[in-house]
Amino acid sequence: MKYLCAEYKVYRHIICLFMLVIASVSAKAQDTRIVSVLKTEGFEDIRAKTIADTLYLAIEDRAHRGTFRGAVAAIRQVTDSCPEIQNFEIVLTDYKMPQVIVHAFKREGTWDVSVDRQMKQALEVLRDVKPQAASTGKIDITVFPMVSLTNNKLDHLFDYCVIIAPAFAATLWPGARLTLQPVFPILYRLDQYDTKRYIQIGNTNLSQQILSTKHWYISAAVGFFHAERAGLQAKVTFHAIRNLDITLDAGYTYGFNNSWKNGLGFIRDSQQFNFMARANYYEPHTRLQIELQGGRFLYGDYGGRLDVTRHFGEYAIGVYGILTGGEYNFGFHFAIPVGGKRQRRKAFVRLRLPEYYGLEYSYQAYYKYWEEKMGSTYTTQPDQNRASHFWEPAYVEEYVRKMLNDNFK
Repeated sequence: MKYLCAEYKVYRHIICLFMLVIASVSAKAQDTRIVSVLKTEGFEDIRAKTIADTLYLAIEDRAHRGTFRGAVAAIRQVTDSCPEIQNFEIVLTDYKMPQVIVHAFKREGTWDVSVDRQMKQALEVLRDVKPQAASTGKIDITVFPMVSLTNNKLDHLFDYCVIIAPAFAATLWPGARLTLQPVFPILYRLDQYDTKRYIQIGNTNLSQQILSTKHWYISAAVGFFHAERAGLQAKVTFHAIRNLDITLDAGYTYGFNNSWKNGLGFIRDSQQFNFMARANYYEPHTRLQIELQGGRFLYGDYGGRLDVTRHFGEYAIGVYGILTGGEYNFGFHFAIPVGGKRQRRKAFVRLRLPEYYGLEYSYQAYYKYWEEKMGSTYTTQPDQNRASHFWEPAYVEEYVRKMLNDNFK
């Protein structure tokens, strides 16, 4: 009898081991099928692992416009090919760095979706999964149109300049983005000493996301930040509570004369240290983004700025006011979609339009304000605006849910 019991236990262990091997092989085959489907959709840096009826997934989306369409496309493609998967844990990355995680499951015909930055568990599950369809080194050439209007002249209505500024950009390693942007004026009415008349250097720098977690985001950049300034910049953001970010932004820059006609050189007396403390709050019910900042602006003046932006789906329209150096200024800004909803990268080099076009109009009522370039800031990436790379969890959550439930196109 003892021998029979021992044999039974051995057989039971063998059967369990055999079933585990079959389940493992089946899960790997399913993961391979999911990766293949997502590659076809245009996703990159894909990591997938299925556990029971839950899919853990990390994807870099360079094919779909905005920060929410990628998650929707991934869920739809996977549910079509693998209907047995009921739960999704999708980490969305930007330049290979995790930004937010989408939790989604379907209940009684309706998708239940939540988005947050609690990515630790999913990243731990995917830690040993090798990424597929790497984005490393692939080049995007994005053609940015720029328009400048200045109405402070007495003898004519406007000075204007229309510019084409193609940006050559590639991801080198996780978080690293190398950008080269020449600036070509094609139509203008400007003073003869205005450097915008000539070919210039735009955003040409190396930016690095250092940390992106539940509570912290840290980045740095070195190079040209706009046509007249170059230097170093660092930013630390604390995700204090849901929808509220506190940011410290600091930089040290030199001035340049960077037109090809007059040469390229340092203006050594224009070295500046600038810093900003910023509070950014997103109110999900009204879709209002309220940003209050204060500190030392790009050209050395001290002051503050308030922005109030309303998000209408993929459109972001807002107003702002600045008080600095005893002077004030105000205006409006917007970011609107211009590129197609889907722009797949079919080759190593891709020519494309920007996902969004951003423009800011400044009133600049006083000559002193305009002449001394008060209230000026800079960007570290050509596509930096209030719609592109907008990783606010409540915003992503709303539109992923709407698209999955066919309430938004």
